Amino acid sequence: MKGIQAKTVVISGALGGIGRAIIRAFDPYQVQFLLLDVVEEDAAFFAELKSRVDYTVLDLSSIDQINAWGEQLKQTQTKIDFIIHAAGVYEHIDLENLSFERWNQQINLNLNANYYLIKTLHRFLNPDSAIVNISSIAGHQGSIAHTAYATAKGGVAALTKSLALELAPHTRVNTVSPGLIDTRMMQGMTDEKRRAMMAATPLARLGQPEEIADVILFLCSQAASFITGETIHVNGGLYRQ
Repeated sequence: MKGIQAKTVVISGALGGIGRAIIRAFDPYQVQFLLLDVVEEDAAFFAELKSRVDYTVLDLSSIDQINAWGEQLKQTQTKIDFIIHAAGVYEHIDLENLSFERWNQQINLNLNANYYLIKTLHRFLNPDSAIVNISSIAGHQGSIAHTAYATAKGGVAALTKSLALELAPHTRVNTVSPGLIDTRMMQGMTDEKRRAMMAATPLARLGQPEEIADVILFLCSQAASFITGETIHVNGGLYRQ
């Protein structure tokens, strides 16, 4: 893929199912990874990679931790080509049980963290750079008992459109919006709802993390050099406007 070789790539939520797939998609291009997650590093996984890895344990809902990491990048004069925000949390909570505290937790990690990260890192972006955010089908059509998650993911799409205007012409900003993807996050969905959504999906199966990663790789590449402010739906046809 043209325009990926030897670039510097920031990936949040790096050790989730989609995050790992993104790493594998970029790795053949011998990039420099700056990886973020709240869990300890997976040394065995990193040892398999061809690319250089700099891994930081970081709570993306903490402005102070993001700012401190940004100061480290400033001191090392790090420049960045791609920012991919794959961190997120998905909880099944109906309105009756959705406390303000849990609402804020969902909004902080699924939306605010996206803003915090880009706000901190945009000054380090090279010309002809790209940002890819991850929304969700829930953010476009709503989701019962996932009100906070759907609200946050809808906000991600709006954030993307605004930043695409503000950061042009030097940085492209797009969103990938997955449908049902076979990751641990799916465990938060009831079996009944999972079966119903699969039955409603024209391609009649779950998507794979690699299918999301391939679209993200495309959006960072020169093949997508005239695409910005867009949301790419990867959901087997489940979402129809």
